[in-house]
Amino acid sequence: MLIRYAMLMGAAAAAIWGAVNLGTSNASMMLVDAGQGAPQTNLSLWVLGLIAAFITLSLGRFVIFGLPSMMDDWYRDNKSWLVLGGGGALIYGVFYLM
Repeated sequence: MLIRYAMLMGAAAAAIWGAVNLGTSNASMMLVDAGQGAPQTNLSLWVLGLIAAFITLSLGRFVIFGLPSMMDDWYRDNKSWLVLGGGGALIYGVFYLM
């Protein structure tokens, strides 16, 4: 799962790099060749904003749907250690307050 998000971040970085390079070097030529006319001055800002929105929505979906099941598996695997740590903290608290 981590590889999936690393690939997503790599694709976003490549898209941002391409948008900046296209915007600074030959964007007007590319758009005129496509029949779209001259580019807007804030086109790269809109592209970067859409990429950022896509990444935010994707990571939000991961947190909402993926993280609870991952935490459930982690809790199930480490339940005895968590109970032991909580019990040790209670015993330490009792001795500290005495």
